[in-house]
Amino acid sequence: MKIRVPIFLLTLLWLSSCACDGETLFKGIMWSMNKLAGDGYFPSSKIMAIGNFERVEVNMQKSFHDGVRYNEVELRLINGRGPQLHVGEEIIARKVAEIYAVEFSKINEYDAVKITFIQTDPFNPDNLAMSEYHFRVEDLISDQNPSDYGLQ
Repeated sequence: MKIRVPIFLLTLLWLSSCACDGETLFKGIMWSMNKLAGDGYFPSSKIMAIGNFERVEVNMQKSFHDGVRYNEVELRLINGRGPQLHVGEEIIARKVAEIYAVEFSKINEYDAVKITFIQTDPFNPDNLAMSEYHFRVEDLISDQNPSDYGLQ
């Protein structure tokens, strides 16, 4: 513990004295986080564009209950504005899960992908609507289908 504090302070001092721009620094931090968590941990812009989402949150859960291991990736897609989202939400959920399964390098360590759509009320942020879709990882990997499920 005593060694970690000086190393952290030296790193912080080095970063604060860096003359590089913030965007380059942010890209470096994102790159290192991506390498630590696994390539593709952060959802790509392709996923964001499918439903024109404001933001995406990723939550990794690993549990062990009654001798059974269960690992799940949850993607929370917030405030989507795409017209396809209102017509075929389950189709979009499947497409997002498949894209994430292809892009995330450590997907084989997980059993399921949960896609959660969250829509908030712009006038009252306490009001929100949620819908969830669960997919088994083995189905997502084995069912790599080149069709776009009707999304153009």
